[in-house]
Amino acid sequence: METSKIYFGVDVGSESLVISSGIANSSDKFIKLATQSVANTVESINQWIETLPQNAHVIHETTGTYSLNLSYCLELAEISFSIITPNQSKGFALSMKVSNQNDAIDASLLAIFGANNRPQRTILEDENLHHLKQKRKHLSSLMAQKQVINNQLHAISFDFKADKTVLESLKLLQTTFSIQIEQFKKELYSLNEQQYKQIYELMTSVVGIGDASANAMIIAADGFTNFENVKQVLKFFGIIPCEKESSKTVRKKYGLAKTGASYVRSVLYMAARAAKKHNLACIEIYKKQRNLGKPHKVTMVAVMNKLVRQVFGVVKTQTVFVNNYEFAK
Repeated sequence: METSKIYFGVDVGSESLVISSGIANSSDKFIKLATQSVANTVESINQWIETLPQNAHVIHETTGTYSLNLSYCLELAEISFSIITPNQSKGFALSMKVSNQNDAIDASLLAIFGANNRPQRTILEDENLHHLKQKRKHLSSLMAQKQVINNQLHAISFDFKADKTVLESLKLLQTTFSIQIEQFKKELYSLNEQQYKQIYELMTSVVGIGDASANAMIIAADGFTNFENVKQVLKFFGIIPCEKESSKTVRKKYGLAKTGASYVRSVLYMAARAAKKHNLACIEIYKKQRNLGKPHKVTMVAVMNKLVRQVFGVVKTQTVFVNNYEFAK
C-alpha cells in the first residue's frame, strides 16, 4: 500500500526560501502552518532536504531561474515535487478566501494546495534539451543585439563628424557578435551557410516576415528540416489554441497552448502586426475574424498561424512567396 504524501510548500525568493511544515490531509479552510527560512543555495537546500521524509512532496511556483536550485536538488535526492503556475496558486488563495498574503502565508497555501489537489509529479526536461533551449534563446538574443549595432552603424555613417572611438567601439561589438553568432549556429543546427541563406530569403519573401522572425524560426526549428507538416511546426512554436472544459461539458477556446519557445511567439506577434496591414491573406483573415466579433488578441493568433503556414509552404516547396497567390483565380 502506497504511503500517503506529506506536502510541503516553498515560497521561492532570489536569496531565500520560505518553507511550510508538512501537511497530509486536505482542508476546506486555510490554516497557517509553521514555516522556516533557508538560503537559496545548493548547500542549504540539500541540508533541508536531508530532514524530509521519503513520502514528502514539495510544491512551489515557477519562478524562472530562482527555483532551479530547488528543483535540481529535489530531483537528485529523488524527492517528488510539483511546479505550479502563479495563476494556480492565486486562484487557490481566492478559493480559500485568503486576501492578505506574505511569504509565510504563500508557503502554507502551497502546502495546502498540494494536500487538496494532489498534483502530478513534475519531471524536469532532459539536461541536453534544457541546454539546447538556452542556446537557441541566447543565439536569438545575440542576433537581435547585433541588429541594433548594425542600425547604429548605419545611422552614424551619415554623420561626417562622428566620433572615431564610438565608431571603432561599434565595429568591435559588431565583430564580437558575429563571432559568437557563428559559434552558436554551428552547435545548434545542421544547415550550412548556403542552405541558411536560401531558407532565410524564402522566409523573408513572405510579407510581414522580417529579419528577426525569420532568424528566430530558422534557429528554433533548424529550418523545418525535421518537420513533415505545418501542424507539427505550429505545435512546436506553441501557436495552437487550447480548450477549457467546464463541469457542464462546455468547451471553449482558452488562449494559446504556449508549449514552444516564447521568444519565437513574441517575434511572430510583431510580424503579424505588419502582416495584417500588408499581407493580403492575413488582411482577409483579420477582417473576417473581427467581423465575427473575435477579440483583437485572438485574431492576431489567427494571423500568426497563417504566417507560419505561409512560411512553411514556401520553404518546403522552395517557392518565393506571391502576395496575391490565394486571390489570383
